[in-house]
Amino acid sequence: MAKSPRIQDISELANVAPSTVSHVLNGTASISDEVSERILAAARETGYLAKRRRKAAVALLPTVLLAASEANFPKSDRNYVSWTMLNAFRQECRNRSIRLIPQIDPGDKIIPENLVNAIERHKPQGVAIMQDDNYELIDAVHDLDPSIVILSGQDPSMRVDTVSPGNRFAAQMATDYLFRLGHRRIAHVTYGTRLIGQHRKMGFLEAYRESAHRMPPGAIIDVETFRPEVVTRNMLNWLSAQPRPLPFTAFFCAADNVAIGVMAALAEAGIKVPEDVSVLGFDNVESGKRQNPPLSTIHVPMEEIGHVALNLLEEARTLPKNERSARRVELGCRVVVRGTTAGPARSG
Repeated sequence: MAKSPRIQDISELANVAPSTVSHVLNGTASISDEVSERILAAARETGYLAKRRRKAAVALLPTVLLAASEANFPKSDRNYVSWTMLNAFRQECRNRSIRLIPQIDPGDKIIPENLVNAIERHKPQGVAIMQDDNYELIDAVHDLDPSIVILSGQDPSMRVDTVSPGNRFAAQMATDYLFRLGHRRIAHVTYGTRLIGQHRKMGFLEAYRESAHRMPPGAIIDVETFRPEVVTRNMLNWLSAQPRPLPFTAFFCAADNVAIGVMAALAEAGIKVPEDVSVLGFDNVESGKRQNPPLSTIHVPMEEIGHVALNLLEEARTLPKNERSARRVELGCRVVVRGTTAGPARSG
């Protein structure tokens, strides 16, 4: 029977004291990068990291750098998704005794150069990127030493780990739910160019392709942003050009904030929800519950994203980057039925 790897084995292989090995594995002292890498390499070679990882008894991530834009931080109805995800991630770091270093850029984008400089300055073991998956950012950091994970984003180049809701399948599920209610003429109200929104639109289109129903013309309605007041203005312009009754019996919106703006426009135009048209959101934010009627939506497990992201960062520390493929994790979503969805008021 093979002997179980010990601290002493790593100490001898790395040519350091057992206490130094313990400090590196548990993150209890500042050890030079060269010595730390030598110890981690020896721990991998002996199988010690894999053993301790299974027992969840090693601090592979004493420090994580959290990269986010300033727009993600205020707690507000408009920012509920980002804030909930961020707060859950912070709590998970506290639960695991991980030191969290924030790197916050002004505006709504993470600046690649700033993140690279922060990584060089703080030398974290892991980097969590909050809701920013632009190619330039990924290109700048993917081959740096720390483990990298994107929260609520995608990497089509498959160079860094990502964890997000299953946007495409959830949008397909949402559209299928409206089909089951009897709707055949459904519009998808979307915004922006981020991959999350694109995948939700793809799910909507896929639902039509896989059904026996023909998608009506003009079924994709683009608005400028997810801010409800802007959506309301955009939708009032759209509604002013439409006949009555409307050409659609349901609106599936790419986010709850979009749905809230759509509902406000419909109310101003004298169109009742759900008596005249149904509205379905996506995200399950708190403000959706306070609408009149309460918003039917797709629940996104925002609190779980941080937990999974840290698991990915820890796992990535057990193998050299050139020996590990990037992971893409998608979390399941579900329909939450409230007061804004019903069968169509007329045959569709």
